Amino acid sequence: MIGFRRFFPKSSDHPLANDEQVTTLIADLPTGNPVDTLHDVTHWLMLLAGEDKVKSRAAKLFRIDQAAQSAERKLRNQYIEASRLNRIVEERIWGAANEYLEATIHAHLRCILEYRAEKRARGDSELAAMAVRAIRRLDLLEHWIHLRYQPLPNTFWEQVYALIKIAEEDEFLRTPININPATGTQTTFLQELLKLLMMSITDVRRITKSQIALARHITNTLADQFVWEDMPGSTVVFRIDFSKHDGPSRLTQTSERHFMARCFGAGGAIHKLVTGLKQLEQGAMPSAIGLADAGNYRRADLLEVMAQLSHNWSSARPIAEHQHFDKRVYERKPFFIHICVTYGFNALHAKLSHAKAQEEAPAETGPKLSIAYDEQLDMHLYGFITERTRNQQQRMENRKNQPEMQGGEVCESWVVRDISEGGYGVTVSSAPEDWIAPDTVIGMHYGTGEYQIGLIRRVASESVENTDVGIQLLSRKPQSASIRPQSSQLSVWETAADTQTYYDIPAVLLPPEPHLLDEECLLLAAGSYQLHRIYEIFIGTQKRTIKLVDATAHYGTVDRVLFSDVLAKKSA
Repeated sequence: MIGFRRFFPKSSDHPLANDEQVTTLIADLPTGNPVDTLHDVTHWLMLLAGEDKVKSRAAKLFRIDQAAQSAERKLRNQYIEASRLNRIVEERIWGAANEYLEATIHAHLRCILEYRAEKRARGDSELAAMAVRAIRRLDLLEHWIHLRYQPLPNTFWEQVYALIKIAEEDEFLRTPININPATGTQTTFLQELLKLLMMSITDVRRITKSQIALARHITNTLADQFVWEDMPGSTVVFRIDFSKHDGPSRLTQTSERHFMARCFGAGGAIHKLVTGLKQLEQGAMPSAIGLADAGNYRRADLLEVMAQLSHNWSSARPIAEHQHFDKRVYERKPFFIHICVTYGFNALHAKLSHAKAQEEAPAETGPKLSIAYDEQLDMHLYGFITERTRNQQQRMENRKNQPEMQGGEVCESWVVRDISEGGYGVTVSSAPEDWIAPDTVIGMHYGTGEYQIGLIRRVASESVENTDVGIQLLSRKPQSASIRPQSSQLSVWETAADTQTYYDIPAVLLPPEPHLLDEECLLLAAGSYQLHRIYEIFIGTQKRTIKLVDATAHYGTVDRVLFSDVLAKKSA
């Protein structure tokens, strides 16, 4: 972090007290690494809350926020283009962008609230400009969340709905705003809001990360076609409800009508999308949607994204125009999610053991540290302190204390492109001397879900750059375990205190599951066990006596072994 004290006069009580200090701060931002740039900007945005005058603070906020845009775009492009990142690197990129966006959103919301308290003029252009910038940052945060295939949290919608309420009360919902004097870009709060809402009802789990970026680009291009109404009508398809603080939903016959609900829809965008699809199918460029750089995208991506948008935005499912697309989607079952992939039997066992230990650890009690100005902002907006604020400080600490490597183990971030009843399909970037090979056992998890055990069954090089990987799912609920030869079968030497731990053999228990395994079995490192021998198995605090019966499959250095329970002999 920059040691800012040496750059400013001692008479300054605040590091951002005047414009000269802000200029020096921006000039000294690190340029070599965009992650470091966003970390520093996040720090300055949090310190900016200490500035007293709201108009001065809003001007400095605009300058600091603009200084971060180039770094954020670089990280976004890197995140979209990389199909295979080390998990630590992926977390660092996404975490830096997420923390920056949350910090700038809260800084904007704080300025808006204090500005309204000082000046209550209706249709104020400065207030409207701050609100437009805030909703644009929320739209960008939504995009980053979509790129990770995660659901939008309720706290996100609380912020969106708070801004809508302010825009309606201060009558600048449709006021034209010049948000950047340097470029002369004009927009309205409503137009930026509708971009966010229309992307929120798009099913991004059926398209790739690069296609998500294309979908957002098309959405922005068609934004002037979207419609917004207070009551349901023929042109609106979706609704939002301020009273529930959750995302938009599709209008139905039973949708409740009340003063806290608003309706919106694609309007004329559907006709433009369908016309553009027909142009693409005839071999022409989709000029109907007004995409100036359509030639920079692959025709297959344009077809898939435009069909997906028209499907999600329509009041009824398109049939005649998109039969080829619908049929292919049904066959492939595309479903995009981020997964963390680990390989190596010892690494898998360690991951499962660590997850089990965290699950059994007692929950923390007592209040957590929080950021004072975020608490004040939450109280202003919602009347309570949100969970996001309570966790923000802890996330910052976790990022600072995050190790650069986890014992040298391989942990990569992959994007699943399609799923089936018993596995996944993935396309990853190729690497020289790659560890990816058929019959390699891997561990997988996504979001906050439990680790799963899979097996690489198929590896095919689509090109020099990309490799198609087919993963067979072995278990959705594996458990870490250890086995030890039964004491009665050990020699005197083997039972000595200093050699007993030698016989604790790592194991992974695979329970029977429909469509996966019919019988309970173990994964064991090859050569670490003996068939037909009696063992004690330890699963957490549970202990069983088993006999290893047969090795039914060999996956390189890992064996799948059937076992049976051995009943304890009754005492005479």
